[in-house]
Amino acid sequence: MEFEEIQKRIKQITENPIRMIPDETMVKIRKEIEKKCPKSKDLYDEMKTCIPGGYEHQMVINDPFPLTMTRAQGSKMWDVDSNEYTDWLSGAGAVILGHNYAPLREKIIEVLQDVDPALYYTNEWELKAIKQIKKHVPSIELFKFYQSGTEADMAAIRIARVYTKKKKIIKIGGAYHGWSDQLTYDMHVPFSGDMESHGIPSSCFKDTIAVPPNDLKKLEETFKQFEKKKGIAAVILEPLGPESGNIPVAPDFNKGVQELCEKYGVLLIFDEVVTGFRMDMGGAQKYFGIKPDLTTFGKLLTHGHPSAGGLGGREEIMTYIASGIEAQKERVIATGTLLGNPLTAAATYWTMKYLEKENAIEKAAKTGNVLTAKLNDLFERHDVPYFAYNFKSVVQYKTYAAINMDIRIPGNIQQALQRNQAVGRIATAMLSQHKITKRGATAFTTLAHSPEDIEDFIQSFDAVLKMIPN
Repeated sequence: MEFEEIQKRIKQITENPIRMIPDETMVKIRKEIEKKCPKSKDLYDEMKTCIPGGYEHQMVINDPFPLTMTRAQGSKMWDVDSNEYTDWLSGAGAVILGHNYAPLREKIIEVLQDVDPALYYTNEWELKAIKQIKKHVPSIELFKFYQSGTEADMAAIRIARVYTKKKKIIKIGGAYHGWSDQLTYDMHVPFSGDMESHGIPSSCFKDTIAVPPNDLKKLEETFKQFEKKKGIAAVILEPLGPESGNIPVAPDFNKGVQELCEKYGVLLIFDEVVTGFRMDMGGAQKYFGIKPDLTTFGKLLTHGHPSAGGLGGREEIMTYIASGIEAQKERVIATGTLLGNPLTAAATYWTMKYLEKENAIEKAAKTGNVLTAKLNDLFERHDVPYFAYNFKSVVQYKTYAAINMDIRIPGNIQQALQRNQAVGRIATAMLSQHKITKRGATAFTTLAHSPEDIEDFIQSFDAVLKMIPN
């Protein structure tokens, strides 16, 4: 679906009244889940005494309570009550070969037979993994492992400041770059400012600037505004658009940002935590024909294995990261005990090898195309304004478009919250149909998802749509 059509359809949704699954129907759905998942319910009650909120990950469906999973294989997951689910969340995008992909699992076990992950020394797997990354991503000359995408983004903006001798960082409004102090500004929803930044002193945001999505004019105005002041060190962006393309990128935006960065001497940072290596073996930067100065990775870098994060880029920039204690030099301190451990490095190497061998990116993309087409057919049959679009294996389906509300308009914050509740109800209803999604609005397709999985997903969504009043 073309960008202009997506924008038109989003506008249509946001101008329509909110018709969500009714309260009485949700009561029945929650009772059904409680009946099928008593052990998960008991474990949740106990977990609340040990974990804030009773669960760890923000993408867990928590209505009526988070499920406790015991096993995953291919496209399936099983909970402690032996219920089977088809997983479309796919490790929040970390999984593309399928859960517990046997060849990868066996290689990791081989490594663990020989090398302790706590080997805090240089290991051969680091070299092998980074050579694979450099082979596929030409913009990367030097690379350093981190433990998460959040850490990699923190390191990226720090090194950009040291290299450029400038202080300001521009991010795109609504984009997610982890939970570090400076990058939680204007997170999830454009123009939200510090709405989700409790506990962070406002002074942390004095050098963070948010520019609206797809607004090259505003971006250049910002460059000009600070050109003679402290200056702009870098622009950091999600190449698909904020929230993995939930606010989709315009066709010319990434290229336009690159050109402006070159014009004003600003570094371009591509946050490829979701897109590398899901859009292409060369990342979204190859897909869009961009050569960023720095690139951050996570999730899929290790196919979900622990310590999944990394930062790479031009040698002249990356050399500003301190290799050890270098107090007499202008270097960035950004290190940690577990960085580049054998488990992380070997998982990266073998993940990339199997992605290439299986042609997994293109196969998962074909599944994404089919799922998107079938969702749009379903929505058309139900005569609702909902629609789906995809960036290869990242499938977005819009029902209430909560994240796309302009919250500068009076009353729209409350309406966005109500729409978000409506989206959440769809996620819970799909869970009762044994389908796991990302917040009821995103699916990540994998090598393991079958045509039968797609048909089953459509049937479940059909049943859910019938619950919503016309």
